[in-house]
Amino acid sequence: MEWSTAPKTLSQCFLQTLSPDLEPRRRAESQLSGLAAHPGFGLAVLCLVSLPNVDDLIRIAAAINFKYHLRYHWTSSPDPQPYPPIFDAKKSEIKSHIVRLMVASSSSPRIQSQLGEALAIIGKHDFPKSWPAILLDLVAHLWAAQDYAPINGILSTANSIFKKFRYEWKTNDLLLDLKYCLDEFAAPLLKIFLKTASVIPANLNSADTLCPLIESQRLCCREFFTPSIFKNCLNFLRTT
Repeated sequence: MEWSTAPKTLSQCFLQTLSPDLEPRRRAESQLSGLAAHPGFGLAVLCLVSLPNVDDLIRIAAAINFKYHLRYHWTSSPDPQPYPPIFDAKKSEIKSHIVRLMVASSSSPRIQSQLGEALAIIGKHDFPKSWPAILLDLVAHLWAAQDYAPINGILSTANSIFKKFRYEWKTNDLLLDLKYCLDEFAAPLLKIFLKTASVIPANLNSADTLCPLIESQRLCCREFFTPSIFKNCLNFLRTT
């Protein structure tokens, strides 16, 4: 496949994967499986997800495929028949695009959810040592945001990359990474939480305005209230 025509071809493939008929669905899945071995496949799928003129169902299917593609191709696989890893140059492009797409107002919550899981896969391997700039980018986007669609996209992104601290075994290296996150993101997170809390009372009678405000607070709380994270961090800081 010529990657210059990738959006149209991939769009047709993902549309067929949604078919109720088994045969066209299997053909499309087989074609996508073959294309996945190409080093530019992941980026091409992500570009398709970013197109607002494409039907949301196709974009969601593409986002799900992208998430699983990263799971198997982001790093070298120890399997007897390993999946070919994504090239470093393509990884850098994916990192750049996925952050922008996560905070874009054109991304529906379902797309953001899938991209959040994809971003968590990247973060598990690369954050923060191989991707330290992401927090600075998120903070810059946070200050530039004019409404709560991008703000909630940013908070969702942050929540995705911080997930590693909830489930991995706590080591000094991990806690040092956590300290870096707290140094860079804790103050902006608290500021947006307090700002949102201050405007909620004036919008109690407007569901359209109130819902994104409540969602923002929910996302902030997911990052604030992870007791094991902060307990371990405080204990670590007391001993250093």
